[in-house]
Amino acid sequence: MFLEKVAKIADRVITWWIVTALTVMVVTIISDVTLRETFGYSLTWNLEVAQSCLINLTYVGAALAFRLRAHISISTVSARLPVKVERWVDVVARILVLPFLGILVYSGLQILQNARGVTPTLRLPIWMYYFPISIGSILLCFYGVVQVLEAIEAARSGGKPVEKAEVPKGAI
Repeated sequence: MFLEKVAKIADRVITWWIVTALTVMVVTIISDVTLRETFGYSLTWNLEVAQSCLINLTYVGAALAFRLRAHISISTVSARLPVKVERWVDVVARILVLPFLGILVYSGLQILQNARGVTPTLRLPIWMYYFPISIGSILLCFYGVVQVLEAIEAARSGGKPVEKAEVPKGAI
């Protein structure tokens, strides 16, 4: 399936994005603490960089967690249903999530479009803070569509429902 190939490529890109953001955040914080405690010199820009990295980790990481089905789910009721019914309930549940993800995409793009000004310390455009929110919501919506198609395929074929996506190399 074409969307599955695109999803796997997106998985790799997102994984590297998250790893890079985490690395930058950790190095920035450790450098600031080391400089402050050793030389009494504090970096003026470390908080802004760490916040930006945390925003990236949160919103883009949420999309990857959604893809890997790592968010909390409660299947107490659906697990007691017959297997065929359970598969179709899964399809309906995934379809019901799509409008909310669409609203999230719309809201994220609205916020990005209305972002004006620059950051206080680094003087970067403020849209850079909001960009991960938009990208994360677009990826959530994309992965939602992929999961609906996977659930429909599993329900039609009578195959085992998809529990978790394949974890990209280096993700865990």
